[in-house]
Amino acid sequence: MLKKKQQQPLPANLPPEQSDSSPQTMIEQIYAIYRTQYGGRIAPKLQQLFADVTALYAGQWPEFEACQVGYHNLQHGLAVALATARMTGGWNKIHGERPISRPVFLAGIAASLLHDAGYLKNKNDRQGKGGKYTFTHVGRSRELASRYLSTKRWSKKDIIFISRMIGATDFGEPPDMSVFANDEQLVMARMVASADLIAQMADINYIRRLHDLHDEFLEAYEREGRDNLRKRAVHVYDSFQEMLNTTPEFYENFILPRLKLFNRMDNYLVSFFADGRNPYFESITANISGQLLSNRLQWQRLGDILQALGLVDADVLVEALARQQQGKAARTIAAQPPQAEQDIGAQLLDWLQARGTERTRLGDILMEMNAVEPRALRTGLLSQLLPPQLTGKLTRDELLTLLQISLLAQNLYDDPWVFAQIIEMAIKLLGGESGSLMLARREKNEMIIAIHCGPDKEQLEGRAIPVDKGLAGWVYRHAKAAFVIRSSMGDPAWENSLPGGEEIRAILAVPLHINGEIIGVAEVINKKQGNFNEHDADILTLLANVMTCSLSLVKKLQLSKR
Repeated sequence: MLKKKQQQPLPANLPPEQSDSSPQTMIEQIYAIYRTQYGGRIAPKLQQLFADVTALYAGQWPEFEACQVGYHNLQHGLAVALATARMTGGWNKIHGERPISRPVFLAGIAASLLHDAGYLKNKNDRQGKGGKYTFTHVGRSRELASRYLSTKRWSKKDIIFISRMIGATDFGEPPDMSVFANDEQLVMARMVASADLIAQMADINYIRRLHDLHDEFLEAYEREGRDNLRKRAVHVYDSFQEMLNTTPEFYENFILPRLKLFNRMDNYLVSFFADGRNPYFESITANISGQLLSNRLQWQRLGDILQALGLVDADVLVEALARQQQGKAARTIAAQPPQAEQDIGAQLLDWLQARGTERTRLGDILMEMNAVEPRALRTGLLSQLLPPQLTGKLTRDELLTLLQISLLAQNLYDDPWVFAQIIEMAIKLLGGESGSLMLARREKNEMIIAIHCGPDKEQLEGRAIPVDKGLAGWVYRHAKAAFVIRSSMGDPAWENSLPGGEEIRAILAVPLHINGEIIGVAEVINKKQGNFNEHDADILTLLANVMTCSLSLVKKLQLSKR
């Protein structure tokens, strides 16, 4: 259980806004699950459903305005539908003898997409944005869904089923789950209602979404009256900060009990992702745990450090960054002619004499502009790689291991086996049981487990994980180190294990950066004694600096061979 004395106020301005998954990306992910579960081509009914609901939220239906609320929009409906589809996949994997049938799956997706359509205003309604329907939207959603599905010739039985599922998402009243015709319908209704809860709490842009939700509440308060709502035992938030700071209690006192009421259908996400982890709950933990949003040591861009140290002015930094982007673009376009074989000494001589050409690193550009002296740049680089506030906290053994890892990293060249050893040493230094290096594939919105040290190495290496969920995804998207421990949530969803039986008790992850670009995440799992803490996060951040320096050299070596 959460202890109030351990909670810290959540900053209102963190984390920074990230790019959402596009609607089409989420639709394609649902299609992929459909093909896996039911085979063949996508059902025309499903394709029409997505097209029509997309048009509905865009204001292309004659009866409704385009969606104007910031939270209960198309993005949220698709997120709920995707979570529902993933739970279905997990259920079918576990209960192959009684899988969710195609018609019930389609009904669940329809309910997910339409459950918050009641926030849409009627055509030509100029009052507010739709938040005024916060306490009445479920009834409006059921009515809209029933009318629409009737025109598309869905069966009366399915329409009743979908309407009842939408009713189960009403947060204002205890859901009546006895209305469902059979066990299969009950399972799907529980999945949809669970998906509605966790999609909100696991949102990658949780802080921004909470702002949007608060704006909707304010509009509803104005319509309903704060005193009237209090008389109806509705909690009225006096400010956004109150909503933000009470999020952990809201999760513990409302979200978890309702998930238990729905028989923890969300646990089927573990079997769907097939690695013993529930990435939605990792994201939820990262979102609501105040210590993860604290101002502990984090990686900083060199320009920010130089500016903070008073070594470069803001306007000079802006100009240098612009030159950096121009240089990167020019280097990408320019062809790299093959070079004749040279001895090592000659290659190094060419490199030393080539100063001032093809400079794309910020420090080089600033020196070229005479904006900083080499000595000042050295100070900035050392502050980036070895932050002064950390050096005094390191023990002798920690310093020795860091030195050993730094020396070993110099022997990487083009053979990755050394890197696996570095990761193994990092795991040992932090007292972990296993760990991974994950590298991003941006075009596919995923990270690949490139190296894993610990149990199930062969099963895990090469596996893709989504960047929109899970602690690693949270760290990648927010560029901040974070850790989660099972006891911080008191959540049964943590009681799962990796393939082969490795129980997950705690996870620590930090981002990897090269020249200002986030390229992946380093992760350590399960501290053998005690729990991960901020000092562990600082050390792994420091090790990430060493690893990315080595990876940067490897990148240059690989490019030079082309």
